[in-house]
Amino acid sequence: MNPQSGRLPWLGTLILLLILVGGPASAQSDLLGGFDEPYPLRAADTSSPRDTLRSFIRDFSEAIDAWRADKPTVEVERPMQRASDTLDFSDLTVLGREATILIDMALLREVLDRVELPPYEDIPGDAEVAADPQLTRWVVPNTKIEIVKTPDGPRAGRFLFSKETVSQLRNYYNLAREIPYKAGAIVGIYEEVLASPGQWLPQHFPDRFPAWARDIVGGQGVWQWIALAVLVVLCVALFWALISLGQRWDRRWMNGSPWLRFGLPLALVLVVALAGVAYLVAQYAIGLLELPLDVVAYTVLAVQLVGLSWLVMVGSGRLADAIAQIGNRPDGRRRFDAALTRILFRLVSVTFIILVAVAAAEVVGIPVAPLVAGLGVGGLAIALAVRPTLENIIGGLTLFADRPVRVGDFCRYGDELGTVEEIGLRSTRLRTLEQSVVTVPNSEFSQMHLDNFTARHLRLLPTVLQLRYETTPEQMRYILAKLRELLIAHPMVTPEPARVRFIGYGPYSKDVEVFAYLRCQDQDTFLAIQEDVLLRMEEIIREAGSGFAFPSQTTYYSRDSGVDAERGREAESKVDEWRTRNRLPFPEFEPGVRHEMEDSLDYPPKGAHDHKNQAAPAETATADEPPSSDRAPRSRWRFGFGREHG
Repeated sequence: MNPQSGRLPWLGTLILLLILVGGPASAQSDLLGGFDEPYPLRAADTSSPRDTLRSFIRDFSEAIDAWRADKPTVEVERPMQRASDTLDFSDLTVLGREATILIDMALLREVLDRVELPPYEDIPGDAEVAADPQLTRWVVPNTKIEIVKTPDGPRAGRFLFSKETVSQLRNYYNLAREIPYKAGAIVGIYEEVLASPGQWLPQHFPDRFPAWARDIVGGQGVWQWIALAVLVVLCVALFWALISLGQRWDRRWMNGSPWLRFGLPLALVLVVALAGVAYLVAQYAIGLLELPLDVVAYTVLAVQLVGLSWLVMVGSGRLADAIAQIGNRPDGRRRFDAALTRILFRLVSVTFIILVAVAAAEVVGIPVAPLVAGLGVGGLAIALAVRPTLENIIGGLTLFADRPVRVGDFCRYGDELGTVEEIGLRSTRLRTLEQSVVTVPNSEFSQMHLDNFTARHLRLLPTVLQLRYETTPEQMRYILAKLRELLIAHPMVTPEPARVRFIGYGPYSKDVEVFAYLRCQDQDTFLAIQEDVLLRMEEIIREAGSGFAFPSQTTYYSRDSGVDAERGREAESKVDEWRTRNRLPFPEFEPGVRHEMEDSLDYPPKGAHDHKNQAAPAETATADEPPSSDRAPRSRWRFGFGREHG
């Protein structure tokens, strides 16, 4: 029933018409003045306290009489609906609402059948209400039962039994239960309601049981407790069997298509549906009310909440896997990132579970609006508390958006190496080289320096060969040529930009740099190719008669022959001549001479396939003269002035 509309749902009406039965109740059409019923579809008259009280007593009695006379269901529903419309049930929760309405009306009738009501003319009617606008409340004399005017809402201006009165009906009944019934009362209607079966069973169904089975224990008949126990055992067995069969089916198709692993989701759907059926059986067949029905209702709600949450989590995972497989390309790549699809479905499932939890809270009467309002007050504290979680979630979404690494990639993260096994909402799991599993929060992992080794299509082979100083220039040329030949010929080495260069003189070696890319991705293949290339390089070096240098210091013992005095005198005389002729190249060469010397050496050297022959010199300069801008063409002069290419 909508709390504002005051309408009892048809399902609740059916409960009322079939279990509000029994007892030596008699019609009270003459109570507070009798009148005929010329309009069977009329609404409850709640225009004044007098009309509200009369409507409840008359319509409740009419519903009982119609039910006892086995009249059509509609003739029982109409008066029962009107009777419920005279009470304010706006504070009732959705869970068990219909049964609660029935019990409350039975309790109210029990009290009214015992207390002394004032004469009809002493109760405020339409005239008194019209004459006194301040008349908004009337209390049954010598009781706390009050009828108040509804101030707002869809039923504004109507006089109803107040919601405070409705909430205290149990206490009022306990206080008045020892008072004798008045003439025309429906005797024992409350106990009769508790012991009656639900609407799915015949009225006299309990009469076929022994007398002890019809005894009232804990507000319910013994037969009802037995039926409840059987229902619970049956439900538990069915739930266990369904989930077991579903899991067995999924294990059978574990390596098959995700679309075939529907065993557990289907089982959970059946569990949720059967839990609802069990509640209906408890209410409409067994006829449970009050605390027993409340226990069943909360248990069923918990089972359905857990079942739906489990179903959403499992179903979203299976659906994500299925969609990821649909996106497979012929080359083995995927249109949809499986991990990203799974995490998006997980976010959707979490959102759905939150909505289900909110709906469940509303059903049991927990006000969600005040909780949401409380978030504004304590929002700062909550934000600080969940900040790490939010950072991890945002970090995970960043990883999926930028995709520096994917599941299955081998990478360097920080100073460690590992293979990405899972990127979740909160953290990323990696398998290290030692086969241990490292879990890194997404907020940290997304900010690390990530080197994705799997994304590379080539592997660099950087090597410096340190050759002995005894290696002659011709040996060095042979080694360089053979190493270059090796890199070009090897099928697992890319010709470009493979290079081998003599790069300098080290402290104890002549250094040759080898730079090449290998056609591979994974580490094992790289190591195998690198091993083959290095062994071939070593064979070339040994073939050239050279070898590898190692850190050492050599001491030579020989007779000191001194310097060559004759060559020294020749050099000194040349410098004196340059000085005499004003040709001394210090601190710099003359601009003209410098220009002539530029680009005067042969490169590539003579003998190379791309060597270009230089033009024959027009005249020859003596070795005793320093270069001069007016002595020869630019192409004659070679670096080391005074010497020309032969």
